[in-house]
Amino acid sequence: MRTLTRLVLLSSLLALCSHAQDRAIHFAGQLSRGETFRKEVSKDLVFALVPNTIDPEAISGWTITISPEGDHPRECNDFVWVVMPPYRSYNPRYLDTSYGTTAEEAVKFSPREFHFVLNCSDYKQEEARVDRLLWSYSYTEEQVQEAQEKLGTSPQGSGRLWIRDYKISPAPKPAGDKNLGQIDSIRFEVEIELPKP
Repeated sequence: MRTLTRLVLLSSLLALCSHAQDRAIHFAGQLSRGETFRKEVSKDLVFALVPNTIDPEAISGWTITISPEGDHPRECNDFVWVVMPPYRSYNPRYLDTSYGTTAEEAVKFSPREFHFVLNCSDYKQEEARVDRLLWSYSYTEEQVQEAQEKLGTSPQGSGRLWIRDYKISPAPKPAGDKNLGQIDSIRFEVEIELPKP
């Protein structure tokens, strides 16, 4: 009986310890069209929703980014994109009306799950792998194969973003031959999970 009690207590203690080591950060926010949201998620990393500025009258919304905190090389500014395929079409980091996505489709894509590398060194390594895959004609077969095998193997964090409420309306002008609508505002929640140290 004592052994059983000890096992139950030990398993409970282990569960509590693993829960205490969980490095999940939770926060919420709201944005109106054109605004930026920033939230420090560690002493080294900042989560942001950055407004789309490519064609603001036809395409609206935000891009999910994780960036290094403080001074950093300009080319090392978004730790999400290098580990979020597909690279030439819509993916969960785009909370916007790019790639022909309507405003309604964009806000109903929830939750959005994304991953990110944790530092500039891993960013540069993953960026080189993506480059080899996107422009494979510039590299040898061996280099492309190695990039395929190793893409996304750097240590990563992950996140989820839920759209809890939104307002959309017709866009002032069409994107090509289609009015995709515009995202006027969103209310959202985010969970960021960082690897255990």
